[in-house]
Amino acid sequence: MYRLLVVSFGREGLAYVRLGRQRGMSVRVLDCVDRYHRQLVQWYGDDVLQVAGRRADVRAVVAREAFDAAIVHEDSDFIRTALITQSLREAGVRTIVVVTPDISRRMMYRRCGAHRIVVATTPEQAWTMIDRYLPAFATA
Repeated sequence: MYRLLVVSFGREGLAYVRLGRQRGMSVRVLDCVDRYHRQLVQWYGDDVLQVAGRRADVRAVVAREAFDAAIVHEDSDFIRTALITQSLREAGVRTIVVVTPDISRRMMYRRCGAHRIVVATTPEQAWTMIDRYLPAFATA
């Protein structure tokens, strides 16, 4: 089964999880920022992959899980988003897609290891682009 990691600290993640499951994927949500822990557990329950906020811990846990792809929705702190993207790349995630509303950040995310950068303002708008980068065999 195709394994998808969602990195989103807001409601956007709910749409990515729903859409990924509709395609028949196994979906987990990364929880590596203490401030968002309670909300993520409330929304996703056992699907939360809790990791300490250190880059080495994120790399180790994500590498062990062997995700095929990750969707990283840009947080209000775009530097944190870039660092998470870099950690996922170092952990061996095969396809990393970063969603950002700001086209000027494309090159930064590319340098941090994103394979694809989608410029979109809503998760549904982003998914139409993301869906092209995911394998066709992941349908339900």
